[in-house]
Amino acid sequence: MSMLTPRQRVLLLVSALVVTLGLVVMAPDDGAQAPLAVVSSERVRVTKAAAPPQAELRALSLASLPRQVPQDGSAANLFPQQTWYVPPPPPKPAPPSPPALPFTYIGKLVDGDQVTVFVSNGDRNLVLKNHDVVDGTYRVEAITPPVMRLTYLPLQMQQTLDIGGAN
Repeated sequence: MSMLTPRQRVLLLVSALVVTLGLVVMAPDDGAQAPLAVVSSERVRVTKAAAPPQAELRALSLASLPRQVPQDGSAANLFPQQTWYVPPPPPKPAPPSPPALPFTYIGKLVDGDQVTVFVSNGDRNLVLKNHDVVDGTYRVEAITPPVMRLTYLPLQMQQTLDIGGAN
């Protein structure tokens, strides 16, 4: 393809524009109505069924449409605020857990394989051995220094109390 000079390029574009405008002006008008056909009045008959009855016209009137008017006389809100927000489900309750151990370690006595632990509970001092039950709430499962394992009986959950290493 040969290179066109700027003048040739402008002439080419102007001629394309003129051709396009000529085609638009000469094109048939699609919106124009076609010639109407003449119908003889002998063939046209108007019947009463063609006219809508008065009851049907009343049913179509705006006055017959239901309206919702607030009781207090205020205007109805045509555009109420809407949201797509869905609140998250409530959190699942935490699993039950035993309360903190009420015992304070005082000391222990080791006699061969038998270990006796001395603890205080409030103003009471207790002497505990394996399988002892305290107030029907705690049971001593095992005493193996450095810890004593207790079971909180209402929940059947185990807890440990630090009792230190061997003497």
